[in-house]
Amino acid sequence: MGTTDNMTEKEMTEEIKESRMTVRMTKEALYDFLLFHAYSKFSGFLVNILGLAIVFMGIFSYTTGRVNGIGAALYLAAAVLFLGATPFQLKMRAKKQVVVNREYNAPADYTFSENGITIEQNGESKTYEWEHIERAVVTPKTIGIYYAPECAMILPKEDFGDQFVPIFTIIATQLGQSKVRMR
Repeated sequence: MGTTDNMTEKEMTEEIKESRMTVRMTKEALYDFLLFHAYSKFSGFLVNILGLAIVFMGIFSYTTGRVNGIGAALYLAAAVLFLGATPFQLKMRAKKQVVVNREYNAPADYTFSENGITIEQNGESKTYEWEHIERAVVTPKTIGIYYAPECAMILPKEDFGDQFVPIFTIIATQLGQSKVRMR
């Protein structure tokens, strides 16, 4: 006789309505989320457009004879610096935050239920009710759950284990499709 045979119907219903995971933040997962956050805004899009504009200006200036090879190389170097600055800064920030930030440098236990999301870390507990959750975004390596315009719980996909489907189902059900953005 398995353990589910001994459970009452109420216990089985409660078990289905609640899922848990432990988050151990990595610099790679945090970097993935920071990249999404930076480039999902208009300013991130604008940085890419301006960087590409510098490339095209350099190529155009070289082909029309306005600059020589050295001038074209300087345009390309400026474009590389312009386009590479944000990812480099975010990589360094993620590396530092995983070590320094108390929210990221210790494992945190997340419980997802009909009531909300409860985070237990370093002996403290905090619950975010679903009506206060603004939205969720899915990036290649993480799921970010925004509880304020610039504040999010970052959940690395590798930490979900076999709980990905139950947890994502709870998130999608509680927030609704309009508040869950997939990338």
